[in-house]
Amino acid sequence: MTGFLLFAFVFVGLVTLAVRLGRLGVRADLPRTRAVMLTAAFVVLLLTGWWFVTRGEKPEDRLLAPLILPSPIEVLKAFPALHFQQGLVRSVVTSFTRVTTGFVLAVIVAVPLGVYMGTFPPVAAFFRPLALIGAYVPIVVFIPLTLAWFGLTEVQKYGFLFIGCFVALLPLVIKTISDVPAAYLDVAVTKGATQWQLVWQVIFPVALADIWDHLRGVYGVGWGWIILAEVVNAEKGLGYLISVSERRGHTASLYAVIIVIVLIAVACDQLWRAGGRLLFPYRNTRAA
Repeated sequence: MTGFLLFAFVFVGLVTLAVRLGRLGVRADLPRTRAVMLTAAFVVLLLTGWWFVTRGEKPEDRLLAPLILPSPIEVLKAFPALHFQQGLVRSVVTSFTRVTTGFVLAVIVAVPLGVYMGTFPPVAAFFRPLALIGAYVPIVVFIPLTLAWFGLTEVQKYGFLFIGCFVALLPLVIKTISDVPAAYLDVAVTKGATQWQLVWQVIFPVALADIWDHLRGVYGVGWGWIILAEVVNAEKGLGYLISVSERRGHTASLYAVIIVIVLIAVACDQLWRAGGRLLFPYRNTRAA
């Protein structure tokens, strides 16, 4: 009963705080300090709820069994074994290399192609099937395809992540380029700009800030797909650790690896945001 009352008190208090901090009107700008406080309030609420449903020394005393959801303390205790016995740091580096390589290759192909598809209708019509793949074909189907193409090799993982990032990024770039206001083009044409100049000196620079946001989002999605990429014939990587933990019934280790992925995603997202503020300072007044 004491634990329930504590949880209820924290829940009501944090929800009240969120309402008070967020009472700024529909789509109104939210100060960064308040945004951080709201995010922190959610994290505290999440941890409190996690503690509440997993409290108890014995499994029968808990609302959720340890095999379903271990306690925060049990998850923390799993980190030393992951680090010293299963090479957690090595797996982080491996997964980071795989995701980043696949993402960079996708950017090299998808951004120029998306720019031309968003600018020239004949190019868009010719490559339209590629854009439709991302909208209608589940990413999972590319696992057996890449296995057939590349076999049980490291190239298969890079290929899968490349395809996943490519089909997600291409439609976003096309839409962003297509949404560039025609007024920019009209002004450039009156000044004698060539088609090449219209594309790369007018359209692309105008759309670049929004494309940067899409790159940030797709890179984050790539970290979600790393689990699929490392399920088959992997000997290291975060997806491999999750697979091993699941097979061995080490639920605490499984949750620990998930937390590592979340922390990496948050850190990368903040780096992307910082890069955006540096490259596009005129957008700093907009909500991050």
